[in-house]
Amino acid sequence: MVEFTFLHPYWLLALLPLGLLLPWLKGKQQQSGLIAPHLAEKLGLSRQQANSAFIPLLGCGWLLAVIALAGPSWQKSVLPAYSITGARVLVMDMSRSMYATDIAPNRLTQARYKALDMLPGWKEGSTGLVTYAADGYVVSPLTQDSSTLANLIPHLSPEIMPIQGSNAAAGIQEAINLLKQAGHPQGDIILITDGLDDSEATQASDLLKATEYRVSILAVGTRQGAPVQMPDGRLLTNSVGKTVVAKVDLDTLLPLVKQTGGQLQLSQPTNRDVDNLVAATAKPREDANKEKEKELEERINNGFWLLFPLVILSLFGFRRGVVIAAMLVLMPVDNAFASPWVNQDQLGYDTFQQKNYEPAAEQFASPQWKGIAQYKAGNFEQAIETLQPLNDLTSRYNLGNAYARSGEFEKAIERYQSVLADNPDHADAQKNLEIVQQALEQQQQQQQSDENKDSGQDQSSDSSQDDKQSQSDQQNQQNQQNQQNQQNQQNQQKNADESNDSQQSNNSDEADNQQSAEEKNQAEQQSSSGQNQAQAPTDEQESVQQAKATEQEGKLDDSSEENTQAVAASEELANSLSASDPVLKKLEQVPDDTSALIRAQLLLQARQKQAPEATANSW
Repeated sequence: MVEFTFLHPYWLLALLPLGLLLPWLKGKQQQSGLIAPHLAEKLGLSRQQANSAFIPLLGCGWLLAVIALAGPSWQKSVLPAYSITGARVLVMDMSRSMYATDIAPNRLTQARYKALDMLPGWKEGSTGLVTYAADGYVVSPLTQDSSTLANLIPHLSPEIMPIQGSNAAAGIQEAINLLKQAGHPQGDIILITDGLDDSEATQASDLLKATEYRVSILAVGTRQGAPVQMPDGRLLTNSVGKTVVAKVDLDTLLPLVKQTGGQLQLSQPTNRDVDNLVAATAKPREDANKEKEKELEERINNGFWLLFPLVILSLFGFRRGVVIAAMLVLMPVDNAFASPWVNQDQLGYDTFQQKNYEPAAEQFASPQWKGIAQYKAGNFEQAIETLQPLNDLTSRYNLGNAYARSGEFEKAIERYQSVLADNPDHADAQKNLEIVQQALEQQQQQQQSDENKDSGQDQSSDSSQDDKQSQSDQQNQQNQQNQQNQQNQQNQQKNADESNDSQQSNNSDEADNQQSAEEKNQAEQQSSSGQNQAQAPTDEQESVQQAKATEQEGKLDDSSEENTQAVAASEELANSLSASDPVLKKLEQVPDDTSALIRAQLLLQARQKQAPEATANSW
């Protein structure tokens, strides 16, 4: 007989309220009746007792429900458990020969694609990732999350390797270390390479002799080979300047596979090579799995047997409306029919989470949440009115945001400074304070430029009016002088005529001719002086207008640049304030540079190792 126990014994505490509820209901039932006790006694009538079956039914139902929730258990079940703890390590060749172009676009790209195609087939066990060039390095330890490896493989390349070369034995050694450290005496090593020379094959064979690890190889490339084209476009050459032609030699790969019982696949345009390797390495090896087989004893929750009497007792509750009342209490909460256990703030919060900010602001009873909803809805003036009386840190911060979004930068700065005075580590308030201060400076510069522009226009208009007035005064003075000179000449001529009446006719004719010539010269001088006077102001006006136009264009350029800066500052402010969510804070995104992170990891491992021996070739 299995020992009786409760799987969830804390539910038994729910019996305590029942011990208080039953006596209270009993006393209330005794005091109730259709006729008062003293009147019934005077009338000689016995008081009708109410039906007392409700209290026992309630107590029995409560007791059964609590015991069912506590999980009574008196049985056990034996379940077989299999621990899938097998493991495999993917070893990728990152020597420079992987840049060979005998398969398009090159061997490296095809190797990445093949590795990514293998990952979805490895659903059981864990997988590690190792890469090698002149030495071997661990890129990822054993993990059951294939997405981690899928994020790393596309960033592998010979460029991130600390030392150039080709040493497959070093990569296999790192794979063996990973499996042993994780406690796996057996496992699979999947090697993706474009070939091994004789020394590499011999060293790898020696490493695997004393182990039970199985090696499978995917050979990427062709036997004919191709030149190695580096990323900068040049062809790789050896020490004597001859172009390197990298070929795949299957003769050095086949003995290693036969020794360990793995498979050898030559890269194909289809996925047949990948499917064969996945089929051979998808499941952990049987010997390792059998050692992990065991049985687990699990207790059975027998509380479901108590549901049958509870259903029968609930049928009596329909007559008194108990079940219907319970259904009304437990019915789903929505905006139209809300449960009595949900208050207005909870309803408003549900609406707020649905991003219906205006209805949420109307539902919130809390002024703090009401102000937040109004702010999110864009009603900044209403949010200011709601948050202004509040003095807590969050409300002051949100009030500063509302002031900033409504353009009242000085008040926003005061609120941010008050928040920082209480909490100097408030990063959002510090950031928004700097942005608002910049926006305020831009606004003040814009206002100052507008004032300078207006004053410049007034001064230019006054100077133009003074120029016009001075030009008109000069013209009037010159006209008066010309008239006076003409009058004096006429008077002199009149006197000369009176004194020379006795002269001869020829003298009078000469005098007449001379007079007419003088009058003609005077008229021409007067007309020419008038034209010069009229022409001079015109040139001066044009120069003044050009100067004003140039000045105006400069001011327009300055103002347009200032307007652009002001718009940029306002946009930055809006983006910052909108990103500063009063409820949830988002982490800033950082640029993804996985290749640099992997290279740093490999360099750190290289520093902790001894310098590797020189390989037979550097590619």
